[in-house]
Amino acid sequence: MSIPVHIVTGFLGSGKTTLIKRLLLEGDAQNTLVLINELGEIGIDNLLVQTVADNTFLLPSGCMCCTVLDSLKTTLLDMLNKQAQGLIPIFSRVLIETTGLANPASILATIQQDTHLKSRFYLHGLTTVVDTENAIQQSQLHPEWLTQIVAADQILLSKCDRVVDSIQLAVKDKIQQIHSEIVIKNVHDVYCIANLFEQQLLHRQNLNSAVFFKPMDKAKHDLTQTCVIEFEGEIDGLVFGVWLNLLLNKYGEQLLRIKGILKLAGFEQPVLIQGVQHCLYPPEHLETWSWQAQTSKIVVIARHLDVQQVQRSFQLFMQKLAS
Repeated sequence: MSIPVHIVTGFLGSGKTTLIKRLLLEGDAQNTLVLINELGEIGIDNLLVQTVADNTFLLPSGCMCCTVLDSLKTTLLDMLNKQAQGLIPIFSRVLIETTGLANPASILATIQQDTHLKSRFYLHGLTTVVDTENAIQQSQLHPEWLTQIVAADQILLSKCDRVVDSIQLAVKDKIQQIHSEIVIKNVHDVYCIANLFEQQLLHRQNLNSAVFFKPMDKAKHDLTQTCVIEFEGEIDGLVFGVWLNLLLNKYGEQLLRIKGILKLAGFEQPVLIQGVQHCLYPPEHLETWSWQAQTSKIVVIARHLDVQQVQRSFQLFMQKLAS
């Protein structure tokens, strides 16, 4: 019996992990295998999802549409073998979260056309999460945003509470100009993992609806850089806030995503911080550390910006203000 695979994509910071975590919490997720693909040397999103679903695995670092396709195939087939051996819980559906910079076209092609995969799995659908607050700007700057809209079977709008109605209407209009027949919903209209898989989404007979990168867009996509900033010891929250605000004000457009888990002075629990371009979201206090050493780690994803320079600025800022 073939196993359904549902793909959740969306640009950096759109709320993919938040959606998946909520769906897993609000329904029976015991038979769901979750695969998460992240850019950067460490994964943070998978650690957040693991708090609610043990059957969660991180695909190798790198963008799935460029470098991880073979690993996706290997992982899916390996999970079947491990399930047969009783090494992991039984699963009857697969949920894949792509990186925020993924072009879904090659992922769809792999699942639908690979000889070994298509006999064991089938594509249930692809959901694109759209950040309503930043969608218009992202549509103008980032070629990945367009490919994620075109490939979608449904669009879920996130952060609608952060914008006025006119902005939400403008985002819907922009999406429908690109994909006129697409179903657009609020992200909260999908309420649990079973509900996601119960939906009768369009089953693709071909890949005509997916768009591969044009040479110019591929060149821009390849300019993306990532780095991980690590810091031992406690961080002064005020000092960190000053550094981060200066960084966002100067390089907000080039800073596609910043996400980290910090050890802040005065707090026993780790603190999750997240930002998208110029926007910084309220910090979230986590219950436990996701790694043994209580070291602060921050993932930076940028374009047209030397991420090593960002890394050096952080270290220098912390040292100067600490002395």
